[in-house]
Amino acid sequence: MSTTMFVAYSELTRVLPWSLRALGYAFGTADRGAHLVATGAALDPAILDEIRQAGPRPSHGFRYRKSNGLTMLDAAGVSLLETGPAAIDALAAHAGAKWEMCRISAATELSLMPATLVGAMDYNLSSVGIIARDGPFEWLLAEPDARGVLYWGRGGDALAALLGEDTAVLQSIDAAGLTPGCALLMVSTRRPELKASGHVAVRPWEKIAVAHQKGIPLSRETLDALYALEMLTWAPTSERSRSQAGFTVAPAPSS
Repeated sequence: MSTTMFVAYSELTRVLPWSLRALGYAFGTADRGAHLVATGAALDPAILDEIRQAGPRPSHGFRYRKSNGLTMLDAAGVSLLETGPAAIDALAAHAGAKWEMCRISAATELSLMPATLVGAMDYNLSSVGIIARDGPFEWLLAEPDARGVLYWGRGGDALAALLGEDTAVLQSIDAAGLTPGCALLMVSTRRPELKASGHVAVRPWEKIAVAHQKGIPLSRETLDALYALEMLTWAPTSERSRSQAGFTVAPAPSS
């Protein structure tokens, strides 16, 4: 039986850069990705299990191209922990009242979409995230008001009920031509006039505050796996810190 433990938010942001480096991510990407994953884990701890099972980063990069106002990013197996923030940066640079869009294909760890939209809040932008499935698509909508709020649901009808007469988002989703497994990121400087619809909504900063106060639940197996990855790329420099981190020095072979 798996043992449930709690890890401090600050400990995650310390360990994860090294764990992600062990998976082949560049240091700057790993450092930013660590905070993205920690934010995602504050919203849904199951994300840490996905990171535990993630494969190495592909040796190739991802590619952008733009056509008819739509940015298309071919992730080619690179995780959303890298491609998501990169897409938000690119969209934010051109953000205006019109929705800027980026379609992401073949990315892994799409469950990091909520944390990616929290990143758009840092730019004071409204944002929408779509994950296309075989059935109704999953959607998230983030509003950077004084406290920040994140809505989520499934299917166009549910999103339309939240947006009311603001049909631009749904028209843009249709125009993006999504296929199952694709994701769509949208940002805008304007604030949609949302309708009371009973949709699930959370305030990410409150979730993060709780994670700082109480920690984030995870299994012992997942915690051990993250530490095992960390130890591939980070080694303490003093005997005391080596001992605290569980490092041992193998005896020299006898001649």
